[in-house]
Amino acid sequence: MFRRGGKAEALPYIYLRYFVKGGWFVVDVLARDILLIVYGLWLIITGILVFLMQAGFAFLESGQVRSKNATHVYMKICANIGIGTLVWWLFGFAIFCGNWNYCLLGVLDPVNIDMLNVYGHWFTMWGFCLVSCAITSGSIAERFSFKAYLIYVVLYCGFMYPFFGWMAWSAGPLTRWGYVDYAGSVVVHFQGGLTALIAAMIVGPRIEKYARTSKKSWLFEFGRGECYTIPGHNVSQMILGVFLLCVSFYGFNVGSVVLGALCEPTAHATARGMITVLVNDLPTTTINVTMSMAGGILGALFGGWLINKKPDPLTTGNGAIAGMVSVCAGAGFFHPGFAIIVGIVSGAIIPLVVKSLDKIGIDDTVGTCGVHCTAGAIGGIATGVMGLIRPAYHGITCDIGIQALGFIICIGYACLCAIIIFGGLKVVGLGRVSEEEETMGLDISEHMTPTYPEFVSGGVMGGMRGF
Repeated sequence: MFRRGGKAEALPYIYLRYFVKGGWFVVDVLARDILLIVYGLWLIITGILVFLMQAGFAFLESGQVRSKNATHVYMKICANIGIGTLVWWLFGFAIFCGNWNYCLLGVLDPVNIDMLNVYGHWFTMWGFCLVSCAITSGSIAERFSFKAYLIYVVLYCGFMYPFFGWMAWSAGPLTRWGYVDYAGSVVVHFQGGLTALIAAMIVGPRIEKYARTSKKSWLFEFGRGECYTIPGHNVSQMILGVFLLCVSFYGFNVGSVVLGALCEPTAHATARGMITVLVNDLPTTTINVTMSMAGGILGALFGGWLINKKPDPLTTGNGAIAGMVSVCAGAGFFHPGFAIIVGIVSGAIIPLVVKSLDKIGIDDTVGTCGVHCTAGAIGGIATGVMGLIRPAYHGITCDIGIQALGFIICIGYACLCAIIIFGGLKVVGLGRVSEEEETMGLDISEHMTPTYPEFVSGGVMGGMRGF
């Protein structure tokens, strides 16, 4: 409070006052500086939470594969981080922003770059890119070559993901048309999930999954005959991965509150504008994410119970993730009641997706498609439906026609890129490991390091000494 003319008045901002001849002059400097510091810290914390999702993926996937392939999962996550980071720094972020000055960020023209904004967005969006890249790993687990996976990471993090991110989030046509994807239901998850589905169709099912395999063309392979269940080796490890991902999703969704338009200089933001964003979006996003997660759990729990006759922990855990995936697109646009409905639908559909893929002959090892592809699609479309119910909310407007257009563009783009990447790897013979290597397990055949060496037979361990 301060007094002017004997009356007490409330300060609209925190003011920095300095003495000028004849009186006090008030300037809005301190408030904005403080908020920019908070903004920078927010970007760092958000990036760290999103990066923690790599640990979640590692536990989630390794728990659902057999023990002879768990080390291979960890190596793929390490590849995501190492190679994905390098190509994102070299040119991925530049494509994402549509600005070639951001190639080799910090090396080329470091003086003229707004470090707080650009470096902060580089770090946060790097985490988003790694998450989208890691999704495909689960659908082709236990039979995909590590060398081929390294090539996939380069192409996905360096070209595929950044270009669609530019179209939808940065400065591309979808951005200009008003496409809404608050935290990436379509850009991150649906794109990654659809890539995973195409990859599973091209690589083909695991040896023990179906009675036989049928090639519909030179490109796709499907299982035929009886479908067998191949259980993972550690349910508790998988559930730990679910909890890590749920915690990280708060950074993923809630952290998107103050990101705003990507690569826009923070000098254009005002203290009042930044405070308004925080006050309006922060509580809304937090409760929406929580309600959608709960809805996903309930939908998967009772949906799986109805279809499989028993409540299944794997389906239920995946439901929690599906709920948080589906709310990404409209996290700051939904209201809590709508968020829980979207979560319930996303969770309930998971067992149906799993059954359908098994019947078609597509071997999705860890249920990636139901969690990311289907839930991401539901989230993107639900945002358009919410736009019909409430065209504008908290400054966000949404048109279902633009949402549908963005969804269709993503389908065509992701399918084309996935066919080029995995079809190309298949043509040159780098995609799938041999039957002998798959039977032995990728931990030993690809990395010479079993996850549980005390359970490995003497013959196999003896064979390792020959490497």
